[in-house]
Amino acid sequence: MQWVAKKAQPLALLSIAAIAVLVGALAILSTESVTSESDQVTQADPVAISCFETTTATIRISLTAQCPSPLISLGGSALTESGTAIGEVIDMHPILAARFTAAQRAAALEGITLYITSGFRSYARQEVLFAEAIKKYGSETEAAKWVLPAHSSHHPQGLAIDVNYPRDPAGAKWLEDNGSRFGLCRVYANEWWHFEGVIAPGQSCPAMAENALVDLQ
Repeated sequence: MQWVAKKAQPLALLSIAAIAVLVGALAILSTESVTSESDQVTQADPVAISCFETTTATIRISLTAQCPSPLISLGGSALTESGTAIGEVIDMHPILAARFTAAQRAAALEGITLYITSGFRSYARQEVLFAEAIKKYGSETEAAKWVLPAHSSHHPQGLAIDVNYPRDPAGAKWLEDNGSRFGLCRVYANEWWHFEGVIAPGQSCPAMAENALVDLQ
């Protein structure tokens, strides 16, 4: 602000063309990219992306479009669409996978083991699981509290992971407590194992839904 104030005094002596050049230069300066080591991302800064350093398990924030090598990009927004732009989804969203890898590395440094027991599922596989849940719980509504039909589930979209299920809720609790740093949140109160990338890294996780019925379409 001081630089602008000092330069503003002689503007009356400049020609209109010179003023236009100066304004254009200021506009360019205002859009220059910078990099910060802050570990927080805010919704007010949509261009910021989180970059994970595997050796130290730290997160740095970059205002450039890419993370500098060899840092791993964790993205800068919630993951609401499949990583596949066209065609059939065949795998987990790559940013979701990167976020879990970063969390897994950080947890390992604290002696915690994290592993994915179910990530991407085909539509056919999801329908089989839903049919089995109907038999177990007695109705489609009750089943959908635990297993959604394929058109509603985020697993076939590559946007959901089940972690440490069914034998290690303690490890999953570490991810529940620390996952927001990496953009991962537990989303259902009745499923301690189910996580999604519903926030940007560094934001706060939303309140959990009672069960998966909230996503039934």
